[in-house]
Amino acid sequence: MESKKVNGRDTVLIVEDEESLRELLRLVLEGNGIKVLQAADGIEAVEVFTAHKDEIEIVLSDLGLPRLGGWEAFLKMREINPELKGILASGFFIPEVRTEIIKSGARDFIQKPYNSAHIIKMIRDLLNETK
Repeated sequence: MESKKVNGRDTVLIVEDEESLRELLRLVLEGNGIKVLQAADGIEAVEVFTAHKDEIEIVLSDLGLPRLGGWEAFLKMREINPELKGILASGFFIPEVRTEIIKSGARDFIQKPYNSAHIIKMIRDLLNETK
């Protein structure tokens, strides 16, 4: 399935502290024609986003990150670009937390372990949304 380029970027920032998962996500996304930037923790994510804010359309981030949590990092990135789309992930979550995350501007929440087909569909759907 080809992605309709909404604004020519189609770039996703993956924020995952587990290197093997980060690499797997990178391979899956790049194999589907999506440009990937990476960060290993929340502070690095904000730094990468700041440097590439005109390219990054979606942030896919784990919630449980060292130095700065995924939700907090996403909120900092949304201060820079209020239109930024986010998908947050965790191996464990409380339904009320999911509701708060969605209210904060994240577009969706996924449960770990990652399901590659589901992630690709979510990202494609977000990339294909009209602004």
